[in-house]
Amino acid sequence: MIANHDETEIETFEVDDDALPPLNDSPLPSPSQTMSPNAGDASTTPTLGGSTSSVQPAGSSPCPSPSPSDPTTPTSPTATNGQDNAGSGGRKMPHLQLKKQYSKIFRIKTKILQNLGKADKTTDEIFDDYEVNFNKQQNNANRLLKEIANYLRCARALHGASKGLFEALNEVYEPEWVGHDLIYAQAQNSDMLWTDFCHKLQDQTLSPLTSYAQQFPEIRKKIDKRGRKLVDYDSQRHQLENLQRSARRDEYKIARVQDQLEAARTTYEALNKELYEELPGLYDERIPNVASHLQTLFAAKTTFMQESSKISSELEAIAEKLGKECARGTYKIKRGVPSAPRPVSMIAPSSPKTPTTPNSPSVRPTISAPVTPAKEDQGRPYEEIEFEDKKVNGSAPGSPARTNGTVVGTVVPPGATTEGLPSGVLYRVRATYKYTREDVDELSFEVGEIINVVEYDDPEEQEEGWLCGYKETTSVNEKGLFPANFTRPI
Repeated sequence: MIANHDETEIETFEVDDDALPPLNDSPLPSPSQTMSPNAGDASTTPTLGGSTSSVQPAGSSPCPSPSPSDPTTPTSPTATNGQDNAGSGGRKMPHLQLKKQYSKIFRIKTKILQNLGKADKTTDEIFDDYEVNFNKQQNNANRLLKEIANYLRCARALHGASKGLFEALNEVYEPEWVGHDLIYAQAQNSDMLWTDFCHKLQDQTLSPLTSYAQQFPEIRKKIDKRGRKLVDYDSQRHQLENLQRSARRDEYKIARVQDQLEAARTTYEALNKELYEELPGLYDERIPNVASHLQTLFAAKTTFMQESSKISSELEAIAEKLGKECARGTYKIKRGVPSAPRPVSMIAPSSPKTPTTPNSPSVRPTISAPVTPAKEDQGRPYEEIEFEDKKVNGSAPGSPARTNGTVVGTVVPPGATTEGLPSGVLYRVRATYKYTREDVDELSFEVGEIINVVEYDDPEEQEEGWLCGYKETTSVNEKGLFPANFTRPI
């Protein structure tokens, strides 16, 4: 467990050059100094400058010393080869490396003894509260900085999306539509508004918040350094107490440890006083800083929302006006009449029918009426009506108009009433079967409905077995074609 603790301390401690007093030119402890005069007493350990401390736990051995007979082992930093030190500034590099190693070792040892309860530990509850507040303030500042930076990234992404939307509107909105120029103007206003909003977020909110958060790492370094100095102070104080309790008092060592203790205490108190003045003031600044950042953020957002609302209202008015213009029929295109395929010329009823090709696009197919039992009130199919030689309006009902020997026009069947009808109506028929149109120019009707038969717009387009008319309940504008064998004349 202690070994793991040592490794953790080595990883977390930072090396500080002034953790210990300067080594000066005093030699390293010789092998005779590293051993206690009493071979059975293992309570003393070597310290810097040859001082001893009774902090070595029982059962452990002191750091091993090199054998005096080893000619390669120097007895002081000055005993090394001058050529080895020539490239590193003489004795400076060995001094610096030793100080770093001693600093780590003494702090780790002191922390272990404090955790085991074998050494006193200086505590400061007030400073601990300051440190807790500082940590909370730093975490909150970093969290706010992260979220505002993310908010700014999202605002810039929305700016790009808004720009793309208005580009699409400019392409979709046709030039002849009402408000086309206003759409372009509002697109420019929206782009300027988004740009201004992003700049305000960057300059007035994110940059000051970044400066506010950047001061925490420096203060964190001071807090950590104060902690290291406190450990050094406790270590020197513990050494001095052990020396004073030792049976063999060494006044030189005691005086030296006292000097080291005073130096550690002076450095610690200077840092402690500085942090006592700085941490409470920094913690009190959190409120005005947060208030200032939020005020600039939401002031910019309020301005953006107000101006954005005006742009949205203008766009809504443009769309509403476009809808009204469309309802008036302003943008309706001219509609043409679909051209029907050229029909086969009509022939006299008594003449044989001309066979047609089923797949020919110029002939409307003849639709057969549903097969049902014959009833007296249904009448006879149109093809079975016998034409009689009766004149209607100066012409025979069965004699259609002829052009160059070809029968053209609608034939009025015998028995059909031609008097008292509206203008343009040849005769009337009653639907004997239900018919649903299969083309846009056809007429749908139910059984029993009365249909006014009229002449084709172009008599040459008359098709065999088909009539043109409109239902009695509608107007002539809703006329269409329908099969004659689905009706009977009245």
